[in-house]
Amino acid sequence: MSEELHDFGRAELLDAEAIGKPGERRFRLFARSGALTASLWLEREQLEQLSLAVDRLLARIAGGEVLRPEALADVAPPPAAPGDFPESPDVEFQVAAMQLGYDPDADLILLRATPMELVEQEGGELTVREDAEPHFAAVISRAQATRLSAHLLSILATGRPRCPFCGRPMEDRHVCEKQNGYHPVGLN
Repeated sequence: MSEELHDFGRAELLDAEAIGKPGERRFRLFARSGALTASLWLEREQLEQLSLAVDRLLARIAGGEVLRPEALADVAPPPAAPGDFPESPDVEFQVAAMQLGYDPDADLILLRATPMELVEQEGGELTVREDAEPHFAAVISRAQATRLSAHLLSILATGRPRCPFCGRPMEDRHVCEKQNGYHPVGLN
């Protein structure tokens, strides 16, 4: 993997999508700036944390709070990547960490992503490299960040139902740990 930072500058497009059916989905952020394209693959938990972080940053910028719904009903899935988005983008990796920042002078939001890099420890055990540097950076407007936040929420809402107590996916035989397994929460 290239060790250089791919600075997309002002991104024309930065959005997210879920690929596959609930329970087997893969999540990615996709970006385009000029002729450069990127696919940043995320775990569901990372997508959820990114959604929260974007909302918190937008609230801090606005000097107030962003109202965030706990649940969405009858959610239409967000649009997928555009049809002309390449299958093999210029930058593609599994994300280990992300950073958000804000430039008040330009009123732009910075997003940086660090790839997951595995290193072999003594004894052959693989661990994630902790000191990796970001390999992707882009800036977006507040309007783009607001749209991204809404799309992230709808992606999360269109997945498997989550238990209101423990947050884990509710399968047919879900036994909630918060209830000590005494009373399984059934699907609606």
